[in-house]
Amino acid sequence: MPAKQTALSEREIQAMPLMRAWHEKSRGKYRTLQRKKLWELQSRFHCSVIGTCLTLDELRRLCRKANIIFETPVSDHELHGAFVNIAGESTYPSRLLQKHLDSKYKRIIQQFLKIRSAGELQLLWAEAMKTGEVAGAFWALATHPCTPDEFLDQMYGDIHMLSHLAGASVRVDMQELTRQRRRAENLEAQLTKMRHDANRKLKDKDETIQTMSERLVRALAAEQRLQQAEQRLTQLESGAELLKTRNQIETLSARLTSAQARKERAEAAAKEWKQLAKRSEDRNLRLERALAEARQERDALETSLVRLLSGNYRSACAPEGEKTDPNPDLRGRCILYVGGRTGQSSHFRALVERCNGRYIHHDGGREDGRLHLGSILPRADAVLCPLDCVSHDAVRRVKRFCNRHGKPLVLLPRGSLSAFARGLAEAAA
Repeated sequence: MPAKQTALSEREIQAMPLMRAWHEKSRGKYRTLQRKKLWELQSRFHCSVIGTCLTLDELRRLCRKANIIFETPVSDHELHGAFVNIAGESTYPSRLLQKHLDSKYKRIIQQFLKIRSAGELQLLWAEAMKTGEVAGAFWALATHPCTPDEFLDQMYGDIHMLSHLAGASVRVDMQELTRQRRRAENLEAQLTKMRHDANRKLKDKDETIQTMSERLVRALAAEQRLQQAEQRLTQLESGAELLKTRNQIETLSARLTSAQARKERAEAAAKEWKQLAKRSEDRNLRLERALAEARQERDALETSLVRLLSGNYRSACAPEGEKTDPNPDLRGRCILYVGGRTGQSSHFRALVERCNGRYIHHDGGREDGRLHLGSILPRADAVLCPLDCVSHDAVRRVKRFCNRHGKPLVLLPRGSLSAFARGLAEAAA
């Protein structure tokens, strides 16, 4: 190939906006572009990668795997800072970190490596921002060989701004608290109205029963008179008097039949009113219990929010007036939470880790299998299980395992944060 044409091809390659990495010509084809390593990224990206793409639990596991030993216990912030420093150099821990990230986001990395267009990469990033699945996309794009520098700056800014959105969640909690208060007021108004309606229906029922009783008395009197007429009829055997008496008997018989029919209808109506009154009383009791539970939950939420805003997070989960240890120490014990709602698991994990413990969660049989529960039970030092959100099979297996191995089992009445905090204090005792 002429030298001039070769030089032109090289200039075309350098002019391509996405091909910033090197190209070399080999047997008529260009070699595949290589992804960047963690330590090859700009140092400002290390903090964002460690904080966005890895959890604190993963960092602690990587510490154990890389044999990183701290002389004193480190906080979450110190652990984060240590790995940010590690990421800047090509060492065994940083290579282990690179391997873990590539394995964790393997599917997303393979998907993004098929893209060579900056526009398509930006569309994928915009979709990840919209859905909230930014961790894998951020790692795949930060190490992608065809990501432009200006797009890297945009991604860095987007990740930075996401950290400022955490404060908005506090405002959302306050709005939810206001809605709960309004809902409690509406429930109280509804309960008052239902009580008034029930009392009115009970009064109507009593009046109906009184009316039916009076009718029954009259029917009994009519029956007595009929018996007297039959006696007189026996004495009379012929003549106009007999005919007259027969006519009277027929009339009284018809009246008696009508009275008996009315009596049966009255008794059926009285029975229906009694059943309706019983159902109303049962419903009132259920509503009163639901209102009491809603008030307790509301008070717990108000107390938790006040203490959370004041910074006393550990005691925020305990109801006001209840004696609990403000700083329960789990002493490194592993807490297994079986059941509950998946969305609450992150809050429970944070509470356990703040109490110097480790947290494991099993959803109680909705998605996690029975074999998975059997494999994680031996790892637990104590088991917490909410009774309102767990399968019966999971409860039986947990009870049987804890009885057999002598491990503490705390059964919670509800899957709320306050109930979990009380159970955690009981497990730490």
